[in-house]
Amino acid sequence: MNARRTALLVLVTLSLMVVAIVHLAQAQTETPPVFAPPSLGVPAQVASGPRAGQSGIDYSGCGGVTAPGVNPAHEQQVVELVNAARASNGLPPLKAVTNLVQAGRYHVTDLGQDNYFDHDSYDRSGGSLTYVCAWSVRISSYYAGWQALAENVAAGYQTPQAVMDAWMNSPGHRGNILSSQAWELGVGYYEGSGSYGRYWVQDFGRRSGIYPLVINQEAKTTFSPHVTLYIYGSWAEVRLRNESGAWSQWIPFQNTLDWQVEAQNGLRTVWAEMRTGGQTVSSSDSIDLLPTTLADIVAVAQHWHCVAGAACYIAQHDHDNDGDIDIVDVMLIAARWNGT
Repeated sequence: MNARRTALLVLVTLSLMVVAIVHLAQAQTETPPVFAPPSLGVPAQVASGPRAGQSGIDYSGCGGVTAPGVNPAHEQQVVELVNAARASNGLPPLKAVTNLVQAGRYHVTDLGQDNYFDHDSYDRSGGSLTYVCAWSVRISSYYAGWQALAENVAAGYQTPQAVMDAWMNSPGHRGNILSSQAWELGVGYYEGSGSYGRYWVQDFGRRSGIYPLVINQEAKTTFSPHVTLYIYGSWAEVRLRNESGAWSQWIPFQNTLDWQVEAQNGLRTVWAEMRTGGQTVSSSDSIDLLPTTLADIVAVAQHWHCVAGAACYIAQHDHDNDGDIDIVDVMLIAARWNGT
C-alpha cells in the first residue's frame, strides 16, 4: 500500500511539472493584446430602500437579461477572498446569491461590449454613449426588496487576487467589502472586449425578510462532511436538517454552528429553521462534497500554515474550518481518502 501511494505521488509530481513546462512554452509564444492600465471606479453605496419616482426611467440596456458567466471560477475565487478578508476582520461571511451574480454579470458584459467604465448603465450607438439608468436601478431589476446596496467596479486586473488587492487598498472599496450593512454578494467577471479587456463587479446587498445561511464561508466545494454554518439574524431557537431528512431538535440559537452533511459525494444541502415568538423563517445553502484523491492531500500539504486572509489560503483546504491549514487538516483529508 505504501509503495502504491509513493508511486502515485511521483506520478502527480511529474504531471505537474509537465503542465508547468507546457504553460511556460505558451507564455513565451503567445502575444497578448494591449489594454489600458487597470482602473478602479468610485465605490457606490445606497443605505436605504429603492427611491420613489423611478417608474418613468427607460430600462433599455438596464438589466433584465441573464448574461452568461465567462469565468465562474474567477467569480467564486473573489467571493472566497472577500469572505477571507471579512473573517480576518471579525466579520461574518457574505452569501453569494444568483440575483446579485446576474446583476454583476450583466454590468461587466455591458461595460466590455459597449466600451465604457462606470457604475451607471449606458448604451453606445454610432460611437456615442447614451445614459440609460442608475446602477441601483439596474441591480433592482434583479434584486427586489433590498434594504441596502453597494457596488465595487474595476477594470484591467488580470486575476482575482490582483483585483481584490486593489479594492482592499482603496478605503472606499474596502469599506464596501467589510461593511456590516450587506449580507449577500454577487460577483461578475467579463473578458474579451473593451479598452481594459477585463471587467470586474462586486454587488453587495441585504433584503428585507431574508436571513442567509452560509456553509464554510461560501466555499463552493469541500472534501469533508464536517462543515461550519453561519446563520444571520437574532433568534430564540434554531433547528437543522440535511436535504429533505428529519429535522434536528430545536436548540438555542447561535449564529455559528458545527454540522455534518450527508457523507455522500455530490451537492449537499443544509436547511435551517429559526424562530422567535410567533415568527419562523427558513434558509438553506449547498456545497459540493468531493471525493478525496492523493492530489487533494498534496494540495492541502502545499498550503501548510496558510491562514484566513492570506493570499495562499483556500477555504476548501481548511477541513476543520479553524482559519488555519495545519496538520489536523492533512490528517482529516488523509483519513477520508483511506476510508476511515
